Amino acid sequence: MEQSITILCNTSSYTFTEFPASINLVKNPFKRKLTEDEVLELVRAHNPDGIIAGVEELNEGIMKSAPNLKVIARCGIDLDSIDQKAAKKLNISVYRTHVAPDIPAAELTVAMILCLVRKLKQLDDSVRQDRWERTVTGLLYGRRVGIIGCQIIGTRVSYLMNNFGCSLLGYDPEVRRHEYIDMVDLDYMLSHSDIITLHMSLGKENYHLLGDREFEMMKPGALIVNTSRGGLIDEEALVKALRNKKIGGAAIDVFEEEPYRGPLLEFPENTILTPHVASFAGTYRFDIEKETMDNVIEGLRKKGVDV
Repeated sequence: MEQSITILCNTSSYTFTEFPASINLVKNPFKRKLTEDEVLELVRAHNPDGIIAGVEELNEGIMKSAPNLKVIARCGIDLDSIDQKAAKKLNISVYRTHVAPDIPAAELTVAMILCLVRKLKQLDDSVRQDRWERTVTGLLYGRRVGIIGCQIIGTRVSYLMNNFGCSLLGYDPEVRRHEYIDMVDLDYMLSHSDIITLHMSLGKENYHLLGDREFEMMKPGALIVNTSRGGLIDEEALVKALRNKKIGGAAIDVFEEEPYRGPLLEFPENTILTPHVASFAGTYRFDIEKETMDNVIEGLRKKGVDV
């Protein structure tokens, strides 16, 4: 009789199906980001041999609650939510994908920036409501774009922005020099940028990186785009900055609580809210999910499991 291998899939969406019959794939029943308690409950209920991880936290306590756990495969490139020291101590292999969502994430970022700058939502509403308001909007050319996080995705964004004729400022503690970006400290970037876009992993050191102080430093009418991690922005501070018209608008694809039902919904005119879909374009999501499963299988086989 063929051995059944249990793989717990924590990601809110996973549609890849081309894996061996020996694998019993248990999908996220909530179809959203899991809480720590929900992850713990699922781990205890299924005692998986492997976990396909999303952005939920996987700490030592959760890992210890799964005695059979041998492999954690992150469905993505960031490992900030996984306690890698604990995994090493417990002899659990940790993988991430090499397929990066740099192109689709960067394209969504640019689409959001253009939509905010050219006020496409407002113009569309004027036509639909029979107002025909030929409003003069902003222009992307010549604007200064501040990029927080200047590695894989931030670099792709900088390349596109450079071709739009933008000047670029960047902040990243791990990057000193960049081909397209003038690297500066965070305060300088915030106070001199017309548009600010985030492309940084989330950790304890940068949780709520943008709060009241940072929004107060920004140029009046500045635009904010976040396709990276919801926890990088203090939502209360963002809402306050929108309400006080300190900033001109925001486009957000990621939230601390998903599905999102929070106060940003109160600003339909100058916010764009999307359901965490930066990588959902072309074949990228398929490629990322396939590589994740390949990593699970490789890791299990290296542990002596017949998959």
